[in-house]
Amino acid sequence: MKILSIICLLFVLLTSCKQKSTDDYVSDWIVDHAIPLKTVEAGNGFEDLTPIGKIISNARIVSLGEPTHGNREVFQLKHRFVEYLVTEEGFNLFALECPFGEAFDVNQYILEGIGTPEEALAGIYFSTWDTKEFVELLKWMRAYNADSAHTTKLKFYGFDMQDPERSARVMLDYIKKVDTELYQSVKAELAILEIQFSEPISLGRRPYIPKEYDEASLLAIKNVMNAFQQNKETYKSKTTEKEWVWALHYARQVELWIEACFNDGENYDEIRDKGQAENIKWMLDQEGESSKAIVWAHNCHVSNASPKDDINMHGYYLRKMYGDQLKIFGLFFNRGGFKAIDTNIPSKGMFNFSLGQAPPGTLENTLAATQHSLAVLDMHELPKKGPVREWFYTERPTRHSGGGYDEKKPEDYFWSYIPAEAYDVLVYLDRTSPVISVNDDAYEYIWMLNKKLDTPTNLDFEEDFDGEEPSGWMVWSKFQRLGVELLVTNKNPYQGKHAAMIHRPEGVKFGEITPSLTQRIDATPYRGKKIRITATARSEVKDRGFSFFRLAIEPDILQSAHNGSPPLFDSLDEFRINSANWETIQIEAEVTEVANTINFGIYLRDSGTVWIDDVAIEIIE
Repeated sequence: MKILSIICLLFVLLTSCKQKSTDDYVSDWIVDHAIPLKTVEAGNGFEDLTPIGKIISNARIVSLGEPTHGNREVFQLKHRFVEYLVTEEGFNLFALECPFGEAFDVNQYILEGIGTPEEALAGIYFSTWDTKEFVELLKWMRAYNADSAHTTKLKFYGFDMQDPERSARVMLDYIKKVDTELYQSVKAELAILEIQFSEPISLGRRPYIPKEYDEASLLAIKNVMNAFQQNKETYKSKTTEKEWVWALHYARQVELWIEACFNDGENYDEIRDKGQAENIKWMLDQEGESSKAIVWAHNCHVSNASPKDDINMHGYYLRKMYGDQLKIFGLFFNRGGFKAIDTNIPSKGMFNFSLGQAPPGTLENTLAATQHSLAVLDMHELPKKGPVREWFYTERPTRHSGGGYDEKKPEDYFWSYIPAEAYDVLVYLDRTSPVISVNDDAYEYIWMLNKKLDTPTNLDFEEDFDGEEPSGWMVWSKFQRLGVELLVTNKNPYQGKHAAMIHRPEGVKFGEITPSLTQRIDATPYRGKKIRITATARSEVKDRGFSFFRLAIEPDILQSAHNGSPPLFDSLDEFRINSANWETIQIEAEVTEVANTINFGIYLRDSGTVWIDDVAIEIIE
């Protein structure tokens, strides 16, 4: 009896050892179905990518996500996917998460070779794409289009409604041509959106709509959109069908942006992603039924899911429009480096972060079971039922950084998705490194660093020599990349030996960047007081260009990598510099108790030169 009991016990133990957990089933399935890729680098043939062609099948859109905006190997692999999809699968459109209007400056580079990729990237404002990896992608696109054997050329589109400057300019130019009465009625509310206010501290982006324009701008753009429809035939008779279609879509970008910013941006994310999907559809409609698009954006945008606050992403809307003609690739990394803005205070600015193994329970930790450094999983190959299918149809946390990161709060940088619902394909990279910026100096002033002078300095520009950059003033390298000079000059100063100037040569423009020469000082000594700032300036500008002196008083703006706070006071472009002769400008403003910085300086719209001298700031009460 004792022997029989021992035998039974051994049987139970052996049987229990053979029982597999759900994790075991999932790991085994991953190992069996992972498609290994040999390299992330383009130019290495397509033999290992052949299974990708079978996965995408009849897709008209292939969306390529990314877990952060700063993984070098992710960018390189997406470049390789683009190379394959264009060369082997006939995709002829590339759509990037960047402004719709400004993207056409990139398009002119890849189609006609106008400018350089570095200039083109400066003109779309997004620091996320201002990398050497993206430069290489654009160079490949240009080389592909320059080859006469490729009769169908690759075109570049932007699908984001953020940054409305180019769209506002094109829209207003069109309205001025076809409906001067409408133009005059909306100019005051909408022309402000043409001006970029390219601040180095906000990476050249427009983070908000001026409060005084909030409701007025919304009403004005609604009037514009109604006029486009009501006067369609009249407008087309004065231009062309194509001009009307494109001008209307530029106007739609302005409408989307104003709607998104309205009421402190309470519906910003929802309107933005829905607008992204709308733009991608519009692009495909314009290019014809045979067109096929590659979409490049963050994992969250491309996903067919609601990973945050029940907001549907653009992938959700595209799925409703295109069904299985849309294939969504989510890219994930286990460990290694990426570049992002350090959102901890004090911030290290744009920083190269490094992460260890993905923690248990995350999608990345499980995908490590592929036993490959680089592999693809097709979600359509999941079993029809059972623990593996259930696992992939259950919400899983994944690494996520939308542009910022705080290494003291790593738990905040995971978003959860149902993998098999959010994506058609999971792409796993075991290890990554940070992207390489085109120019690290482009990030030396960003708002998270909170750089400011204790007191005003070098207001008469006598501390420097002719041809030098003015000390104490912000000289942004991205302006210089576009050929802008920001220098001290000894030619015709207002008084003393020197003045300072911004000079922008005539020629091809990239983006709607408005170069500035500004100083940023601590507001503490001026809190609770009224100040007067005085400057002497002159300008010589071309055509429709103009220059202006601006004063902005800001609260503490140390927030996330995406949020900005409107100034407490902002003169915007009110104080224009209209004369080639020296003239004095004065601005008075209250500095409240919550003020953090006082910013002042000159701005130049389009080509020409603007000079400044003899600046003074004083407390008047």
